[in-house]
Formats: sequence, structure tokens, C-alpha cells
Amino acid sequence: MFELQEIDPQHYRKQTRKSTMIIMAMFMVVGLATARLFVHWLGDYSNNLIVLNFMGAFAGLVLTGFIVKWFFKDQPWMKEAMYAWRLKRSLMHITNKLRPIQEAVEAGDEEAMKILRFYHLGLAQMHRLEENSTALIDLQAEKHALETRLREHGIALEQRRFDPQWVERFSHASEAG
Repeated sequence: MFELQEIDPQHYRKQTRKSTMIIMAMFMVVGLATARLFVHWLGDYSNNLIVLNFMGAFAGLVLTGFIVKWFFKDQPWMKEAMYAWRLKRSLMHITNKLRPIQEAVEAGDEEAMKILRFYHLGLAQMHRLEENSTALIDLQAEKHALETRLREHGIALEQRRFDPQWVERFSHASEAG
């Protein structure tokens, strides 16, 4: 279950820059070290040292990903980046089934309306966090139309929670289309 949180966009951008710089620095060290080790260990078996460097750098990238996933993701300095990643994953679950969800909203399905409302709130938050004001403007018309439907059906406008399993019932409709 994912829940939208209030995050200051400036704080978000500052923290994500910080976490990005830390991970980039770590990748530089790990990537250079693994590239160097690949050349050292496998240089006798290959004349193409550039390929060995790339292979070592790729191994460093994989190792960096492993370190981030298992050791860094729960660190306080990664909180905002992990929140954004989870938000984007939740939005992608909905995006993948958006057409059938929108069709269900047109048919008056209240659960689909709640899912679409969360989608609009999540998109709006992501656009604010990333300073994408053009996308916010593009979302306004669809957002207001849905708000009117929600009011007509007596559904609360604050749909801040989302479970990816909620969109599973729309899987069959999207496969048929």
C-alpha cells in the first residue's frame, strides 16, 4: 500500500541531488576499481583492454545497484528518492491500465474513479516535486472533470492511498483491447 505524503519540493530536490551525488561518487569509485581489477585479472587473456574496462565498469554498476538496494535504500538521506521511486511505480501501475480505468470511470465505476483520482493527485505531486509546471497545466481539465464526477457520486476527493492490486481487475480489459 502506497500513501501520498506532503513533501516540500525544494527539500525534495535538495535531498535527491544529495543522494544522487553520493551514489554517483560511490559508482565512480566502485566502477573505476572494478574496471581496473578486470584489466589486471583478465588482461593476460585479452588484447582488448577497452572491452575489459567496460566489462569492469558494468560490473561496478551492478555492484553499486546491489549496494544501494540492500544497504542504502533505508538510509535517511535516501528517503525522498525512495519515496519518488515508489510514487512513480504506483503511477506506472495505473498508467499501464489507464485506458480501461478511464472507460470504467465513464461507465460510472466508483472504484475506478478513486484510482483515477489517486493517479491525478500523484501525478500532480510528482510534477510539483520535479518543477514540471507545463504538465500540471495539461492535467487540470481532466482533473476538474473527475472532481465533478466524484462530488456527484459523493466520493471523497482525497484519495491518497493506493494498492497496486486495485488495478488488477482492469488487466483483462486492457488485454482484450
